[in-house]
Amino acid sequence: MNLVQYSSNQQPKIYQTDPVYSKPSQYKPKGWTDSTLGYINEAKQWAMCILKNRQMMKRPYTWAVHINLNEELPAKDIGPMWDKAKRKLKERGIVCLWVREPNSLNKVHYHIIVKNHISEKELKKAIDEAMPSRKLVKWRKRVEPIINEWRLAYYIVKAKVKGRTKKGKLVNDLYRHKRLLFKPNLPFRKIGTIGDFWEQGKSKTKLWDDIKATEQRIAKGLEDPNVGRLAEYVHEWIGGYYPLVKIRRSFGYWSDTPAIQDWIDSLIATDWTGEWRY
Repeated sequence: MNLVQYSSNQQPKIYQTDPVYSKPSQYKPKGWTDSTLGYINEAKQWAMCILKNRQMMKRPYTWAVHINLNEELPAKDIGPMWDKAKRKLKERGIVCLWVREPNSLNKVHYHIIVKNHISEKELKKAIDEAMPSRKLVKWRKRVEPIINEWRLAYYIVKAKVKGRTKKGKLVNDLYRHKRLLFKPNLPFRKIGTIGDFWEQGKSKTKLWDDIKATEQRIAKGLEDPNVGRLAEYVHEWIGGYYPLVKIRRSFGYWSDTPAIQDWIDSLIATDWTGEWRY
């Protein structure tokens, strides 16, 4: 594969300049390229699965890596170049999740969450040996510790999340202007893993099924208004120290247990006005 001949030539755009937001359908939109709403739903799934996987690991992810290609490449060369890099990273024991993104300059970059324990020096060496020579393709990398796993998970897939812009303005969709959709049917994938990224016995699909089951259980539990009242009671009792939304979710999940039901019965007996009983 000769990449040099493409380094100075402008390539057809690999991203959609004006993607449709949604399409009429009886099903929930999904997929990375069909519509913006489908992308948002897909990104949310992946972000939640990344965080669920982290919860099951019972330890932090190790590194965040960002690799930027400094030149445009034809779509047919993007996949094979990364496939070769993935094979070399796997040979060096790297276990990670990667996300491929285009930017407005029609260049590709990668976000990577590393799972396995490895020093920064060894990780940088593995990346340098896995990526093509900079004489063929100009590229740069950044390796950094992970400060906020929740923020990173939502950022790398550009999921919809509230946040503040650099100017301090609060917006409902922080990454809206960074979210670019690849054109459909390009010869490469948007996202993938290297090595055993998902915890043993799990996959992205299985994790998402677990998440859906948990959310359904919480929603069903909160259908009982007394569960919500109990959450508010406890939130007030502890002086708002713990967020109400987290208390509601916890009580909703455990709503059918004897502990929660007995708690509710005790408060009902005192018309929700009695002092706390130990």
